[in-house]
Amino acid sequence: MTPLCLITQRADVLESEHLVDAVICNDKGEIIKSYGDADRLVFPRSAIKPLQAIALIETEMASKQGCQLSDEDISVICASHNGERAHIDAVSRIMASHHLKPEWLHCGAHWSTHQDTSRAQAREMKRPDKRHNNCSGKHAGMLVLGQKLGCDHEGYHSVSHPVQHAIIAVINEMSGVDILDYPCGIDGCGAPAFSAPMTRWAKAFAQFANANSPRGQACARIAQAIANAPFLMAGTGRACSAVNQAYGSDVTVKIGAEGVYGIAANRFGLGAMLKVRDGNMRMAEVALGRILHDIGYEDKAELAPYFKPVLHNWAGEEVGHIIIG
Repeated sequence: MTPLCLITQRADVLESEHLVDAVICNDKGEIIKSYGDADRLVFPRSAIKPLQAIALIETEMASKQGCQLSDEDISVICASHNGERAHIDAVSRIMASHHLKPEWLHCGAHWSTHQDTSRAQAREMKRPDKRHNNCSGKHAGMLVLGQKLGCDHEGYHSVSHPVQHAIIAVINEMSGVDILDYPCGIDGCGAPAFSAPMTRWAKAFAQFANANSPRGQACARIAQAIANAPFLMAGTGRACSAVNQAYGSDVTVKIGAEGVYGIAANRFGLGAMLKVRDGNMRMAEVALGRILHDIGYEDKAELAPYFKPVLHNWAGEEVGHIIIG
C-alpha cells in the first residue's frame, strides 16, 4: 500500500515531504483501511499509556472500595504532560494520597516543556524533581498498581517486575500476541518500550474502543476520565489535549515519541495507529486529522491549527502550509 505523503510547501514549492504508515482495524484485528506498511514493527512509546493504565483501573475496580481515582488522576496517569502547575499538582495528589515518595519515581527529572512554565520554574527552584518529568503520571500510576498488588516499589519499571507483568498481560490479551516475542527496549523515562506490528496495536486500541470487550468497563472509565480532564493529558498548546477535548469520549488519542499516534475510535469501535517514518511530530498531528476523517469523525474548526497548519514567520506573515499529497 502507498503511504500517506505529507508535504510542506513554501511559495508553492515542495520544501519537504514525510511518509506515514497507518492502519485502522476492528477489534478482531481485521484491517479496515491502511496506508504504507501496516505490519511494520513500531515502538508506540507513550502512545500506549491508556492501554498501560488498564491494569491499574481494573485492580481498583475489583477492590471493595471500587475505583477511588478521580478523572484528573486517571488523565494524568495516561499523560505525556507539559509539566505545568496543574500537572505537577495532580501527580503530587496521587502520590500523597497513596503515601508514595517522589524519589521512588524511576523517571528522571527535567524542566517543563512549556516555555512560560519553564521560565517560572527556573526562577522558583534550583532544579526540577522527578514529578516534573512528562511521564511522572504514568510512573505514579505504576507505583499505585504495585501497592495494590502488594509489591515492593523497588524495580517496578523492570520488565521482570509484577507491575510490568500485569500490564503486559493486559496488552497481550488486547493485541492478540505476546509482545515479548518482539524487541523490548527502554523508553526515555526508563520504563519498558514495547514493540509489535502496527496492526496489533490498532487491534488493541479497537478493543479499548469496544464497550462489549472483556475490558470494556475499565477502558470506558479511562476514556471518560480523559474526556473530562483533557488538559491533564498534555497541556497548553498540545494536540492531545485539544483533540480529546473537542471530541470528548467519542475518541481517545495519545501521542508517542518519534511521530506516533494511538487512536481508540470509541464511537465506532475501531482502533488505529500511525507512524511518521522520519519521526516528525508536527506531521503526526496532520496525519492524525486525516485518519480521524477516514474513520468518520467530522472536522472540528478548533483543530485546524494541528490538522491543517498554516506556516507563519516570526512577524506573523503566512509563508507556507502543509498538505497531504
